[in-house]
Amino acid sequence: MPRGDRSKVSVHVSRSGEVTLAGRPLFVGDADALIARIDQLLPADEVYSIVTPNVDQTIGIEHDSALHVAYDEAEIRIADGTPLVVLARMLGAHGLQRLTGADLLPIAARLSCQRGWRIALMGGAPSVSELAADHLRDHYGADVVSIPFPKIADVGDAESGQVIADLHAAQADIVFVCLGSPKQDVWVSHWREKLPPGVYVGAGAAVDFVAGTKRRAPVLVQKIGMEWLFRMAQEPRRLAGRYLVRGPHFLSVVARSFAQRKDQP
Repeated sequence: MPRGDRSKVSVHVSRSGEVTLAGRPLFVGDADALIARIDQLLPADEVYSIVTPNVDQTIGIEHDSALHVAYDEAEIRIADGTPLVVLARMLGAHGLQRLTGADLLPIAARLSCQRGWRIALMGGAPSVSELAADHLRDHYGADVVSIPFPKIADVGDAESGQVIADLHAAQADIVFVCLGSPKQDVWVSHWREKLPPGVYVGAGAAVDFVAGTKRRAPVLVQKIGMEWLFRMAQEPRRLAGRYLVRGPHFLSVVARSFAQRKDQP
């Protein structure tokens, strides 16, 4: 599949209802439909990746070639950002919902016994993935393993070799890669040829939320699209640049998306 034009990232809704971002389809459906789609991929015979584009990742696709490749390679792209979902709906989309890695992790853990899935977690601060794995085993009886992930200078760091060896030994069906974007998505893309088969989910702070080391926004705050503000209040130094400096660039994506719809025959 040819790579899209990074200079013209936009959202497009076809007459049939397909929603695309940067020329690639976004998953349309609820959490149950997403689980059903993942179930179709398992047991995996190759590496399948799931990316979760939000406002920051949408902007990043335009400027980060490695992220763009990871986005293109993904088997499933779920809309994480509320502004992205709202924009698509304004363009005429039906059925597109906000779905996140943080939502998917506990759902997958709850279903793991029934479906026979083994889940691997990696990322977060030291011991966080272990705490999260312990919680999911205790709460759901899930088959969950924690994969230690070292602090690396870049995604090509040779220390990733041990992570890959641990993943081969774990034989997990679903791997939640919680390194933050773009690192998590680019890491999977970079090492794709050496990774064992499975579904790899870029899940950001999912392990932190499960482990209880970070608080997730209340459901009402999530529903009104203000989770970003809640998170920025918790981590202003890390997230202020993302939300206050880069975030407004999403307006160019909005403008381009409406302009392209206007130009449609």
